Amino acid sequence: MRGSKLIEITPLDQLPLLNQGDDLAGLIVKRARKMGAGIRNRDVLVVGQKAISKTEGRVVDIRHVKPSARALTIAKRTGKKPEFVELVLRDSQRVVRADKEALIVTTRTGATCLNGGVDKSNVKGDTKYALLPQDPDASARSLVKRVKLLTGKNVGVVVCDTRSRPFRRGQVEECIGVAGMSPLVDYRGQKDLFGYRLRFKNVALADELASAAELVMGQGRERAPAAIIRGLERVKFQNRASSKRLAISPSEDLFRGTL
Repeated sequence: MRGSKLIEITPLDQLPLLNQGDDLAGLIVKRARKMGAGIRNRDVLVVGQKAISKTEGRVVDIRHVKPSARALTIAKRTGKKPEFVELVLRDSQRVVRADKEALIVTTRTGATCLNGGVDKSNVKGDTKYALLPQDPDASARSLVKRVKLLTGKNVGVVVCDTRSRPFRRGQVEECIGVAGMSPLVDYRGQKDLFGYRLRFKNVALADELASAAELVMGQGRERAPAAIIRGLERVKFQNRASSKRLAISPSEDLFRGTL
């Protein structure tokens, strides 16, 4: 809540099981209309990565994957299936850690995460795994354009994924793709309640929206792969947006050398 204005977070549940080629934006718009919420200007749609990966054909059966020599080596080190490791390596630019406890990589899009985002949850079939979208920002842009075509409304889209964090137990949702809105709210240079000029406050709003939406989307059997966030005035809607603004370079990393 900001002042007397309520922020609404509405889960878009009961969507059908998704497959490659499905019109995800169309299904979201249809469900929103059926629920009576509809789509309005300045809505933010938070969409789970898995839903996008399924509709974009980013689901792979590891029985059809031939592991490379490097994947075989890392598989022995980690205890993971060679075919699974191969999937992780294909979309990775750097292996950060590979041992019995964790396989952490930096993906080609610049995200550093466990298993390169390759995931089994909510994917039908014992041997099938979902990969991250090849370009989550492009996926978000496509949804923005399609929603605009179907409804005439200008919205923001945040593509989210579940991530672990250093020094913190449990996982939270983070933004891995964004379109139609700035992922940050920069308070630097503004004054606080007592006139102190803020120097470092640059809020990752897209991450906050992703985590807020997870409260109603869930992680398991909820079948709510998307949510509408409505009424948040801090969102800066704009045509140019990139989730890469949320990533930092190694030279900026305050935790470098500590992990």
